[in-house]
Amino acid sequence: MRNLFDSLSRGFLLIAVGLIFLLINFGLLPWSFWLSVVDLWPLLLILIGISFLFKKKVPFSAVLLVFLLVLAGYSLVFGPQTIPHGYFPMHRTPFGEAQESGVLTTEVQLPAGVTKASLDLNLGGAKVNLQTLTAQKEGAYLMAGTYRWDSAFASDQPSLASCQTGDRMDVTLSSQNKGGSRDRLDLGLNRTVHYDVKLNAGAINGDLDFSEIPLDSLRVNTGASKFRLAFGDTGIPLQVKVNTGASDLTLAVPDPVGLHVHVSGVASNTDFMGSGLFLDKKDWHSPGYDQAKTKIDLEISMAAGSLHLDRSVANTGSL
Repeated sequence: MRNLFDSLSRGFLLIAVGLIFLLINFGLLPWSFWLSVVDLWPLLLILIGISFLFKKKVPFSAVLLVFLLVLAGYSLVFGPQTIPHGYFPMHRTPFGEAQESGVLTTEVQLPAGVTKASLDLNLGGAKVNLQTLTAQKEGAYLMAGTYRWDSAFASDQPSLASCQTGDRMDVTLSSQNKGGSRDRLDLGLNRTVHYDVKLNAGAINGDLDFSEIPLDSLRVNTGASKFRLAFGDTGIPLQVKVNTGASDLTLAVPDPVGLHVHVSGVASNTDFMGSGLFLDKKDWHSPGYDQAKTKIDLEISMAAGSLHLDRSVANTGSL
């Protein structure tokens, strides 16, 4: 059985290496991917340590495979974007600029009677800045902002769709740009509407400020990312699920808010000690959770990385 696992892991490792070189040749992954090893080499030590804990039952090829996959996701957001001198990837101009680029206006009007909305964000890799709408726009728009993309293929152009059913508006913003580390989403949401938000992304880097948004639920699925989630004392019970890879995640939650956090992962690190939360088995709780006007339950699954908590009031502005 062990020999079979060794053979499978070696085979998948070779397939992964081949796919990475193929993506690089087609301009979907930058050559700077390999430079990300400088940032993530400690993760390799962690994975090797886990292998030793299992008495080397996990083959080294499997360790390298996991490290390679994390490296690929990480490089989409954090890796240097320089292109080696003399190398011009396929489907790119001689100066390394994508042939297809532009700006999509993400404005969705607010019809009369709409009080609820679902927002699905399906992104490859992007910088994301999510805030509240300005008071001038709230009377007319459910959401407004821009999506800037830079891609080698016309098919990667983002799309925006919306549909109203009674008092509810369903909105989907999608981009297939898997190498979109230079893509940027700036989006403002309406403070008078209750939202269910789903974010699926290969990797993100940015700030998602829901401190003044009436959220009913939030689901985030990403690869290697660095982002901040800010919540407010809205008086609404909130369920949050975050599933992410090797990431750096900051939670900004005001002191009056009752907080319950469940963290799982192979090598995740938290700085919750000294934040006022207490640990009960594998869950963190804030004092007075049951009496709090606003309760937030967070379930966070992180393959590896760091989780930070800021209990000061967070509000970064409007769009």
